Amino acid sequence: MASALQPRGGASHMDTGEHHSSSEQSQLTDSDILSYFITKRKMKITVENAPSRAEIRRTVAKDVGIAAVLFTLVCTCFIIYQYLQELLMRIPIAGGKKFDYPVFLTFICFATNCITTSILMGGMQIKFDREYKHQSDEGEERRTVFDQFDWKIAVLGLIAATSNVCAMVSSLTAVKYVGVPTQIVIKSAKMIPILIGGFIIFRKRYPWYDYVAVLIITACIICFNFAKPNSKMDGENTPWGLFMCFFSLFWDGVTGPIEDKMLSLKDLHPYMLLFVLNVFGFPLVTASVFIFEGLEPFNIIAQEPKIWGYLALLSLTATIGQVVIVICLKLYGSLYTTLMTTIRKIASSLISIFMFNHAMSVLQWIAMSFTFATLLVRQYIKQRLGAKKKGEKESAH
Repeated sequence: MASALQPRGGASHMDTGEHHSSSEQSQLTDSDILSYFITKRKMKITVENAPSRAEIRRTVAKDVGIAAVLFTLVCTCFIIYQYLQELLMRIPIAGGKKFDYPVFLTFICFATNCITTSILMGGMQIKFDREYKHQSDEGEERRTVFDQFDWKIAVLGLIAATSNVCAMVSSLTAVKYVGVPTQIVIKSAKMIPILIGGFIIFRKRYPWYDYVAVLIITACIICFNFAKPNSKMDGENTPWGLFMCFFSLFWDGVTGPIEDKMLSLKDLHPYMLLFVLNVFGFPLVTASVFIFEGLEPFNIIAQEPKIWGYLALLSLTATIGQVVIVICLKLYGSLYTTLMTTIRKIASSLISIFMFNHAMSVLQWIAMSFTFATLLVRQYIKQRLGAKKKGEKESAH
């Protein structure tokens, strides 16, 4: 080691300005040289051992376990959520009556979301306070969860919250008339209004695969709705129900581009986005439930305590599912999150078809399959092309 650290030639010049001859350096031991570097140059010597196979297996098992838990939560929460939607609004369970109050169902979901997002924001603030307490730089300012909030976020948040309420109410109303399979297939075309809305509102351009996906999904929706056999349930696939599905899509087209704009401003945290949408939307949906449905849903739940469990589970699964989706987006990106949500849509559709006796033709099965497949292929192409462009930029630099 001494020979490796010895300079070549006659003399060596250290940072301290000391000069040593070759004969003096030859007498230095390994410990002398290490001591010199540590005391004079203040170097930190860190030896890191490569992780063992057992440690690698534990890390992989942990990551796979977390992904499995999140995937299970996404599928379970949204399957239960959509099953309860159809159960409450299409099956007589409250004294022989259907609990078909979509605005009230939206109201309880927003109430639970407000509580949950407030807790998340509080948790973020606790984290900021701890980081501030243990920081080494005394000149750094204390952060709060509302540092990113300004008038632009407030205005965009109010518009997005309003359109989000309209989308959710019309989507729940559609279930009353068309059932979950039709609703899911039509709502899978959410990219159509988002693409149109993004272009009209923000003049945003989209890649070629988005346009191809829009054309395929549009064709699948047309086939799905015009190839339906005679229904086994009253009011199945009525024009009003289909209109509400497309009306919900319209509001999705307004909400999506505005949410993208909000996230791009100041790198807005997704928890902050959820908080703004729910807190701004809650007063609107509260007023709407009294204007459009009055006190009737409140009177029914007062007379039928068994509905409380359904409503609590509905709102809880909606909230947990929403939060888990955000976590998945942060951890795994949009490709794997889309895979999770597409699988749960397939499961929700199949459960609804067999539990509520929805009649399906062969062409409808094909159209539904092509819809889900298009979503997955489109996301895969997006991911691959994005990675390719990133690699080209890095190689250019």
